[in-house]
Amino acid sequence: MSSPRLFSILRRKPGLIDFITPIRNQTEGVEAYRLFTDTDPGGAFATVVTTVPRTGLVDPAVQGPQHVIQPGENVRIIFKPSTFSLPDSGFFWLKLGYVDGGGVNMLVPAPSAATLVLPPFTGPMQQGFTATAPSGVALANSLQIDLPRSMESLRIRNTEAVGGTVLWVAFDPGGPEIKVVPQQETVAWLGLVSSIFVRGAAGTAAFTATFSPAFPK
Repeated sequence: MSSPRLFSILRRKPGLIDFITPIRNQTEGVEAYRLFTDTDPGGAFATVVTTVPRTGLVDPAVQGPQHVIQPGENVRIIFKPSTFSLPDSGFFWLKLGYVDGGGVNMLVPAPSAATLVLPPFTGPMQQGFTATAPSGVALANSLQIDLPRSMESLRIRNTEAVGGTVLWVAFDPGGPEIKVVPQQETVAWLGLVSSIFVRGAAGTAAFTATFSPAFPK
C-alpha cells in the first residue's frame, strides 16, 4: 500500500525550491523525471510542473554560483516556483513520476505519494492543510500523504457534518488505524510524524490537519 519517500526538498526559501531525488538505474527505462501538482493530495495530479532529464535542471531565474548541479547519484531541480505557476507564499502538492524514452508517464517504477510543500518559514510556526480522504474498505486502500519532513503536534479533524462519513487515520504504513468520527479530532501521540494514511469508511471524508515543523531542541 505505502510508497517509499522518493524525493526531498533540500531548501525552501522565498523564490526558491531545491528538489532532489535519486537517479533511477537506466535498466528501468527511466529517461526523464516529471513533477506534477494538484490542489488536493487525492487529486489526479494531471498538471505537469516540469519534465527534466537525468542531468537535472537549474531554472535561469535562480541561476548563480550557489545553485550549481554537481554530477553524482541524484537528480536535482532548482527552480523559482513562479516560473512554473506555483505559489511562493502558500502550500501546494507535488508528485514525482518517471518518463520513458517516448515521453510517456511510467507506472513502473511507480510515482511518489502526494507530498506537501510548505511556504518558506522560520521558527516553530503552526502549519496545516485541508484535504479529502478517499473511500476505502481497509488500510491498504488509504491515501498516503507525505509531509515535507518530520512534524510534531499533528492533529487531524474530521470536518464532515455530524452523522457523516467516519475517517480512519494511520501514522504508519502498517497501522494501527484510529477512528475519527465527524466533528472530532485525533492527535498523533507517536512523536514525530512524516506520513499519514487516510480513508473514509463508506465514502469520501473531508478533514483538516495541523502540525508544527520539528526543529532541533
